[in-house]
Amino acid sequence: MQPGASIPLKIFFGLIEVVIIYVGIYFIRHREKFFGHKSDEDDTYASANLRMVMVVLVWIHSFVITAIMIFEV
Repeated sequence: MQPGASIPLKIFFGLIEVVIIYVGIYFIRHREKFFGHKSDEDDTYASANLRMVMVVLVWIHSFVITAIMIFEV
């Protein structure tokens, strides 16, 4: 990699990290709309919680991987 290419990549991954944080805050504020229990008979509270946990796990992994990229570049 070229010597000066590190700074723009750190800025890029820093901006992506900020976007990921705001997306996480948005999902937390609107979690009932996205992951709440629907009145459908096939939907249970357990499946609603499972949907939320799956999205939170993906969010945590994207946050951690992007943070690692900031320090590794």
